[in-house]
Amino acid sequence: MENNKLKVCFLIPSVYSGGIETYLLRFLNYLSNSMDVTVIVRKSTKGELYDDYIATGAKLVFMPLGYFEPGKMVSYYRFFKKNRFDVVCDFNANFAGLPMFLSKLAGVKKRITFYRQGSHHFKKTAFRVAYTNFLNRLVYKYSTHIFANSVSGLKFFFGDKYPADPRFKVIRNGVGVSNFSDSQTSKSELREKLELPRDKFIVGHTGRFAEAKNHFFLLDVAQKLLEADKDFYFVLIGNNTDKLIPYSEKLGIRDSILFLGFKANIPEYLKAFDAFFFPSVTEGQPNALIEAMISGLPIVASDIGPIMECMPENDTKSLVSPTDVPAATQKILEVKQNPEKFTYQKFASENFDAKVQFKIFKDSLLHH
Repeated sequence: MENNKLKVCFLIPSVYSGGIETYLLRFLNYLSNSMDVTVIVRKSTKGELYDDYIATGAKLVFMPLGYFEPGKMVSYYRFFKKNRFDVVCDFNANFAGLPMFLSKLAGVKKRITFYRQGSHHFKKTAFRVAYTNFLNRLVYKYSTHIFANSVSGLKFFFGDKYPADPRFKVIRNGVGVSNFSDSQTSKSELREKLELPRDKFIVGHTGRFAEAKNHFFLLDVAQKLLEADKDFYFVLIGNNTDKLIPYSEKLGIRDSILFLGFKANIPEYLKAFDAFFFPSVTEGQPNALIEAMISGLPIVASDIGPIMECMPENDTKSLVSPTDVPAATQKILEVKQNPEKFTYQKFASENFDAKVQFKIFKDSLLHH
């Protein structure tokens, strides 16, 4: 190892703001340049997090792989062979199958697939299902370690193989607790700074516009809440959330919703909110929800497996079906009346502390 630093290659889908990209960026900052890191980005375009990734000292390489393109596969093989990595760690779920196979061919000793989703993120066709099953078999055959951020994810992708195979490991998400729990600024001051209404009950949500985030359902709930109580106001943060503006106009609630794009100062917004609504239909383990919990916000979220794993055992009082508009509406009205009942700050701070969870991941890279 050059300079005695572990030589690691991570593979991520993009450098746009998403769960995988945010997780690895935080982990690289935690590493503080203690490893020799290369990051292969499987999209060819630069995203919002590009400069932040460069600032970590990691080498960024943009290398689309495609689905089954022999020329690109040869390029990957040569890249792995030339760089002689100690570890290759791919965050692309089943799509890690080909890199696991190619890095094995290239002689990489430690090959990690890290699942960060709880289900497939594509519309099912016979071909796609057959192809992803093929890739899943490659992952299982050629990975020396298989990680996930939730038990639900491993059960979904590997069924009865989990937990018997010793290669499986659950490593929870890590969040910088002090970034989200400490505040020297009052809520009213933050609202003035962020140009948010000071006299409304603000329900926030963070997440890019994507089917999994269930935004149309969120707006349906917002409409019902505003029918019941004009005191509500909604703030949606995330890439392409402005695509929801026409639907909000159709529902007649446009004036009560602020659609924001990507924001780097999420902790400030969370501290300016009164509650957090997270009705995803599928997740890996949601950073956005965990950050809201650590911020001390009362939450309402969907009752899917990966979200249940973010909560204290058997505590379902904040959870609702992601298809039941009346139940979600009633739950948020309850939160407005009794917010303390729906907060989980202490639990989330203890269970998702970056210092603890990132150390587990780092140790997993360093040791067999």
